[in-house]
Amino acid sequence: MSAETYVANGLRHIKPYYTTRSNYVKGRWIGRSLIDVLTTEFKSFSREHYLKQITQGRYLLKRNDVLLDALNSPIRSGDVVTMKQHKHEPPVKQWCNVELENCDTATRIAGFNVVHNDSRLLVIDKPVGIPVHPTGQFYRNTITEILKEHEHFVSPCYRLDKVTSGLLILAKNTMVAREIQMKIGARDMNKIYLARVRGKFPHVTTTKFPTSNQLDSLFQHNSITTIENSPIYSIEPKKGFPAGLSDSKEATTLFYPIRYFPETNESILACKPLTGRTHQIRIHLARLEFPIVNDSIYSSEYTMYPNRLQFIKDYRHWELSPVTKDQLREQFQQIIYEAKSVSDLKVNEDNRTCEECGVALMADPQMLQLELYLHAWQYCDNDKTFNFQTELPTWAEN
Repeated sequence: MSAETYVANGLRHIKPYYTTRSNYVKGRWIGRSLIDVLTTEFKSFSREHYLKQITQGRYLLKRNDVLLDALNSPIRSGDVVTMKQHKHEPPVKQWCNVELENCDTATRIAGFNVVHNDSRLLVIDKPVGIPVHPTGQFYRNTITEILKEHEHFVSPCYRLDKVTSGLLILAKNTMVAREIQMKIGARDMNKIYLARVRGKFPHVTTTKFPTSNQLDSLFQHNSITTIENSPIYSIEPKKGFPAGLSDSKEATTLFYPIRYFPETNESILACKPLTGRTHQIRIHLARLEFPIVNDSIYSSEYTMYPNRLQFIKDYRHWELSPVTKDQLREQFQQIIYEAKSVSDLKVNEDNRTCEECGVALMADPQMLQLELYLHAWQYCDNDKTFNFQTELPTWAEN
């Protein structure tokens, strides 16, 4: 069923809808009541809320397809919990007008610009502000689900962050997807991104962009190329310390200066990640003190997470940091407080809740949170069996 959508203030909204999913019970739930499990393991709502939901049939407990008394029956191994949830998806940035989205052509599908399309691949120029595939709170407001509504059933060969734009290769069957993913895993893939950063990057000039033929040799100019080689790790405040810090993994990115804008003191860089860590380019640029100009996480000027940013810059390899474990724990606690305060800001100022399900309604995101001057510009394999490149983003030209 197609999502019911509307556009307001440049954002694509999806009206809340019901979704049903069933899961086998977990081993640690056996012998307990469903209401006990919900109130102790899913603390987003009160006991009274879950009691009301069970009474209304939104949570069901089944054994061998037979409906049980969900309030009083002790859970047994093999039982199934069915949840009917009222889903509220966050809005995404609307990438084109509605007429274009609904009028497909050879060069545009669902409003997404087509770079290449054949029996194996669909390659598009991903806009900023929309997730690639269902994840977290997003499902229907994602590129793959929107493409399904236009009869294009594809799988992404890699992921781009919601805020990142650029080249997105989508496979039309699992065999093709696996083939490209193996190339990426074997590092048989050259990826070049563009970034607009704050400051005058070393060796940068005001020259024009290189042509497609010049891209291959771009990073061979060792005297001009900057190499950042430092570990990357992820931070998940909800998991606490030290579980909320992933293992530090080696990462290398090459940066080639292309253009300098003296009037804004900003530079355009070509970025070539040799590894594929989460937020690798953004973190490496922050550590070089040339953050992406509108990065709401890793730019000190705009970040909503200053403690997190400073931690990542201070401890490139957190396991080998010079401070004690207790000091790390104390700093991580500040990151937890910071994340909670940002989360609280996302709730509507008037604390409105959904009349139908009781969930707190979230405030719309600001455009700054949906845009990033980081663009996947070119992907090609070493054998040049494929070579795709997008148009330049407007922020790279002026």
